[in-house]
Amino acid sequence: MDKTAIFRGCSQNFVPVLSTKMSILTLSDALLQRLSARAGTVIRDRILSGFCLRVGRRSHTFLVATSVAGKQFRMTIGRWPLVSVEEAREIAMPILRLCRSGQRPVGAGRPVRLTLKAALPAYAAAKGIKQSSVRRYESILRTHFTEWADASVTELATPGFHEHCQKFAASKGAAIVEVGRGLIGSMVKYLNAVHDMALESPFDKLAAAGLLPDRAQPRARKLQEKDLPAWYQAVQKLPELQRDYLMLTMLSGLRRGESADIRVRDIEWGARVLYIPETKTSVPHSLPLTARMAEILERRAIGLHASDKVFSKMSAEHVAEMAQRAGAPKFMLHDLRKLLATVGERQGHGDAVLRRILNHKAKRADTLHRHYVSVSADDVRLPLESIQKELLRQMMCAAVATTNHQATLSSTENVDVEAHLER
Repeated sequence: MDKTAIFRGCSQNFVPVLSTKMSILTLSDALLQRLSARAGTVIRDRILSGFCLRVGRRSHTFLVATSVAGKQFRMTIGRWPLVSVEEAREIAMPILRLCRSGQRPVGAGRPVRLTLKAALPAYAAAKGIKQSSVRRYESILRTHFTEWADASVTELATPGFHEHCQKFAASKGAAIVEVGRGLIGSMVKYLNAVHDMALESPFDKLAAAGLLPDRAQPRARKLQEKDLPAWYQAVQKLPELQRDYLMLTMLSGLRRGESADIRVRDIEWGARVLYIPETKTSVPHSLPLTARMAEILERRAIGLHASDKVFSKMSAEHVAEMAQRAGAPKFMLHDLRKLLATVGERQGHGDAVLRRILNHKAKRADTLHRHYVSVSADDVRLPLESIQKELLRQMMCAAVATTNHQATLSSTENVDVEAHLER
């Protein structure tokens, strides 16, 4: 088949049929799903020179095919569809960069020992894992898998590693076991897909045998609604920066890092929307900018540039401790988020609304909310304002008492909350 026929085969309605002669196409998952070619055919990628696909009878193999210092170089990257075209292309790019600089990549030719520690950065890059999570995974390997982090990954198939995982699961807390189990399981899958291995995670067998601890339970909330007046009084004694941070975190339901990382450019004053580009779930988030939130952020944004953080001169790690020293009941920052969710549930707001405010995903089996129901920031504006009003009302029990209004909890419903919050 000539080249013109091959290129005509790239149209959406045509199934590419290729001979064993090397061809050049724009590789994509969609193309490979409808590809019909003889086993042994090698297809070069039009986007990334040196990135190729070898067609097999049952699976297709990604590889790098180029030259290093005048000598041919071949390196297997992984198998499709376990590794997508985009993932394989991302893995191939640094390898080709080394080749073109005249360096033979590690793992090529006579293989250099691959370890968990060495594979972690490539795994994290391929999965788009945040740097904070990478540091946590490095700590897990360094602390709980010290002997195995620098050992060859082939050692993961030995009885010694299985015994180590069993002791780890039996001696550590449920939360750390969950993280360790997830990390080892994910890296085993990655090594199998990218490096054509056949490893098994010992934790899968331990789970099947019932030898893993029960799932870690969420930590109980320390700050209760009855504690809000005392909490509010203590927060008002803090410097303005810390006070604003705690109040915004309470009223928005944001995670502590999401509140601390807000930049001036993330605030859309005209549309009255607050954007959170970096989140725990790696899914950008947005919230309606209510009047109380806007008041806090306007005060914090004075004199700052667009790229500046509005809470840049404050440590989120220590702000709860500062409030407790000022007289607040013992609490964790995550309690503020839980309180907002509790009040929202009590007011009767639906799961979709609360998930949208808290930036939670619906369960995989929940097809309705994962694929059909779409809730925008504007859709949750009124519910969020209602929740904030109730939280402020409960906090204002203390403010009313200190201003000698002699109000009881039932009579505070008629108090002008916003007026009492003005400083």
